[in-house]
Order: sequence, then C-alpha cells, then structure tokens
Amino acid sequence: MLDRRELEIVTASMSLANALLAQAEEAIDTASDAASSGRWYSAYANLWDGVRKALSSLLRAQGLRPTRTGGHVAAEQAAIAQFAGSMGALLRPVPRMRSTRNDTEYPDPDTQIEPDVVLADLDKARDIVQACGKVLPHLTVFQR
Repeated sequence: MLDRRELEIVTASMSLANALLAQAEEAIDTASDAASSGRWYSAYANLWDGVRKALSSLLRAQGLRPTRTGGHVAAEQAAIAQFAGSMGALLRPVPRMRSTRNDTEYPDPDTQIEPDVVLADLDKARDIVQACGKVLPHLTVFQR
C-alpha cells in the first residue's frame, strides 16, 4: 500500500490517534441521535465516519495515514490486513459498510436505506470503535 501510494508514512502520534478515536466516538453518538429521530441517511454517514476515523486512529498511532489516492479504502484494507487475526469478525462488515455509505452518498433513483440496516450497522460500528480503543494503546511505530 505504501508502494502504491495508498498509505504514507507520517510522524506517529498517539495524541492524534486518541483525538481521531474521540472523533470516531462522537460520530457514533451523532449517528445514534440521527437514527433515534429517523434520519437514516445522516445516521449512516455518521456511523461510517466513526468506523473510518477509528481505523485511521490505528494507522496514525503507527505513523501511517491514508493518502488521497488511498482514501477510505486504504484505511479499511490496512486495518483488515493488520488486525484480521484479532478483530476479523468485527472487521468483516467494514467493506460492505463503506459500500453502503457510498451508495447513500452518491445515490441513484432506486437507492434506499432500510432502518433495520442502519440500526444493525450502528451496533457493529460501535463495537468496531470500542475495539479500536482497546487495541490503540498496544500499537508500535511502523518500521519499513
């Protein structure tokens, strides 16, 4: 991913990683509030932001970040590549969640999101963010 310029090496920063995780938690709270008031598209956009920022926090703690080329896909793929062994079941829905978010962000006339999908994915997103918070303190700086 580095060679393809989807990720880049930056200064590792646990304080920035923790700030990203806090933003992820805030996004999940916002998603929950939106879902509670029936704003399903807003809820989904926010739950995805929470997942993406939580995954990005893991990268930043290691001195990595997605590039514009890599974007959301890079954060997803890097996290799955690194943490599938310990977080595989939690991370399994992430590609579908990103795809669903893209579908709602760039809809066609038939695009709809079901409330049950939002609520189920909100629970999954919350679990992912919490798991990232548990992993974060144990990460070390990436060495090429």
